[in-house]
Amino acid sequence: MSDAISFLLILPALVLGVILLDAAGTLGTARHRTSTFAETAAAHAADTLAHSPAVGIEPSTRTRWEEVADTVEQSGLAATAGVCDQTDAAFNVSLVSQPTPPWNPGVPPSVAAVVSCPVSLGSLLTTTRVLVASVESVR
Repeated sequence: MSDAISFLLILPALVLGVILLDAAGTLGTARHRTSTFAETAAAHAADTLAHSPAVGIEPSTRTRWEEVADTVEQSGLAATAGVCDQTDAAFNVSLVSQPTPPWNPGVPPSVAAVVSCPVSLGSLLTTTRVLVASVESVR
């Protein structure tokens, strides 16, 4: 009889442990996917824009900017599918142009891939957001 009572006392802790481990796994997967995507997207965008004719100093004035930005956004939708809540208003995948700072003209312009990924952790835990940015120089 005491074994049954002990089991009933331990059971809620075991259930809570499983819920927390599942949430941690989901959050870890979201962090890994978004950070891997952001790094790859920024490197690809910087490389593509570096080989594109420049109209001005900013990366967004390169001739292929719109094409590269659209590619990053579409790839981001595919890379984060199943992990991020893409219907949430906080979801965003974008490419950001960063011009050469006027106080340091020797620094090349750069691009940043930014991913804002809302992650639903179940009904017991609140939705959290993973925010990742990766910056690459356009040389």
